[in-house]
Amino acid sequence: MTCLAALCLVGALAVDGDTLRLDGQRYRLWGIDAPEMREPAGPGAKRALAGLIAGQPLACDWIDTDRYGRPVVRCDLPDGRDLSCAMAATGRATDWPRYSAGRYEGCG
Repeated sequence: MTCLAALCLVGALAVDGDTLRLDGQRYRLWGIDAPEMREPAGPGAKRALAGLIAGQPLACDWIDTDRYGRPVVRCDLPDGRDLSCAMAATGRATDWPRYSAGRYEGCG
């Protein structure tokens, strides 16, 4: 895949259901919220994200920086699907309208 986005993540790993890691840097997915790993549904959310990305290159746009200093990104999978929408469609993450303005409500 030729990545034309501002940020190309190749080989990113799932940290949890809404966070990626690559080369020691964590990236927060924009517009969704998923359970933390210590919560009962957390490991399932991480597995869902890991299955979606499965070593694929992600074409991402840097939206913001969160309070922890992580880049907040909106990413597309190689097939063109919005990764946050795909996560909401799994039922393992939910739209976070405070940030998304409801963009991912219809994905689930």
